[in-house]
Amino acid sequence: MSDCKCNENHDSVNSQIVPDFTKVGFAPAVAQTHKATADLQSQGVLALKLSACVSASYNQQTNKICFTAPIYGDFCVTSPVTIPAGAEIKACVETCGSFFPSGLKVTIYLNGSVIYSTVLWGSC
Repeated sequence: MSDCKCNENHDSVNSQIVPDFTKVGFAPAVAQTHKATADLQSQGVLALKLSACVSASYNQQTNKICFTAPIYGDFCVTSPVTIPAGAEIKACVETCGSFFPSGLKVTIYLNGSVIYSTVLWGSC
């Protein structure tokens, strides 16, 4: 694990990290969504902003972390580290975009610490 660069403190990486909503709550995301929705409804447009944390599973044979994002379905990502038995794995996902979702990003947490963050589809 000494070659793991997943916890380095780079601004470009940190700006892509999805917060652990089970700890910080959804208030900031909800407030932003309400403002964006009100702005869009005045123009006759509805938008979808999704933010969620879900449990994930680890397959030791494939080194994949798999989870289901509400509405968007099942995803698997390659783990940057070996996951020990009994560890807590959580995936926090958030849509990107201002009017309509232009992408979906995920941050993987292992026992409460960020180990990986990436864009699953689209652009963020």
